[in-house]
Amino acid sequence: MKKTILGLMLASLSAPTLADVEFLHWWTSQGEIKSLDVLEKQLLKHDIPLQHSPILGGGGDTAMTVLQARALAGNTPDVAQIEGPSIKAWDAVGIVHSVNETGIKHNWDNNLYPLSVAINKTDTGYVALPITLHRLNWMWVNHQLLAQLELDVPKTWPEMFTAMEKAKQANIIPLAIGEEAWQVATLFESLVIAAGGVDFYYKSLVELKSNHIDSDQMRFALKQLRKISNLIDTQQPNQNWDTATKALASNQALFQLGGDWILGDLMASDINVPQQIGCYPAPQSHNAFLYNMDSFIFMAAPDFTQQQANQVADILADKAFQAEFNRVKGSIPVRTDIDLSGFNPCQVKSHNDFEEAVKNQLAIPSMTDSMAVNPVAQQAINSEIFRYYRNAEVTEEEMLRRIISIAQST
Repeated sequence: MKKTILGLMLASLSAPTLADVEFLHWWTSQGEIKSLDVLEKQLLKHDIPLQHSPILGGGGDTAMTVLQARALAGNTPDVAQIEGPSIKAWDAVGIVHSVNETGIKHNWDNNLYPLSVAINKTDTGYVALPITLHRLNWMWVNHQLLAQLELDVPKTWPEMFTAMEKAKQANIIPLAIGEEAWQVATLFESLVIAAGGVDFYYKSLVELKSNHIDSDQMRFALKQLRKISNLIDTQQPNQNWDTATKALASNQALFQLGGDWILGDLMASDINVPQQIGCYPAPQSHNAFLYNMDSFIFMAAPDFTQQQANQVADILADKAFQAEFNRVKGSIPVRTDIDLSGFNPCQVKSHNDFEEAVKNQLAIPSMTDSMAVNPVAQQAINSEIFRYYRNAEVTEEEMLRRIISIAQST
């Protein structure tokens, strides 16, 4: 009996003590909050309370600014949501705990998609925990309004413009879109893919090659963007994407183009998807899968040790948790070994399209959503696209010159 009590005392002394875990993120919509409930319950199963530090701004730019400021002040959160190249940049600073122990335990080298490995692993091992894989080039369609207008689902941009013009004449919002730079830039990415295909998109918006930016295809994509801006009434400044989704769901808007976080919000509002709101690839997507991926980094601080980081990472790497989190979020899992039974048909289609796109080298990272270029270039390009969209006096030539200048200075 004494030996048992002594063993328990020693175990309690060696185990990391976590009063709570502070999590900095930008998940603030209805669907995102539901997925966060799944995360919170997963930690509470292990007696770890979650302290939320939500930062408004669906694209995450504001959250990254806050994270940088807190790091400079020596006041980092325990866990932070992050995307793309920023992961390795934060690791290089030296204030991120390794999660390689978790990666080895959960066999990430074999159970993650290769692109998940590439984004979250350095030469010394895993430095972030991947959590979601999102498709951005989705077109969400209000079937009731489409039938009311006696239209078919558009497969080309000419068909899309015909449908949007008919919707506007009927006093229906043609395209639900928020008044934020990243939302407009996401729309533009689909236009670039349609204008030049996957290879052109990659060379122009990922590699930022000047001779592809200064091209007929890019000029055509900009013309298309200007045409859309002329069809859409100006929204309230900083209108969030989920406000636009509410317009789609309440039969005020015909279309929305954007990532499958839209699906998470639709499901959270008990909208029947895909019967009421359908999911289709953006027009002329060339079977492309434009993606971003959310990951978590674990910040090194005196009150959040490597041992504690390993404990939390192991809990959040759990296969059953990751399946449920993604099911609610609208995304698809980053693991290859998760059964999609019970997932929405749009998620199943997304998963199948992703595997096909990877096979045919048509899976491409989003410039807009932090997956392709450094954050300084990303934010600058997004701002220029938004300025062009909202200001008819900005010419295509001026726009192209400014993007080339940004590309050459980074």
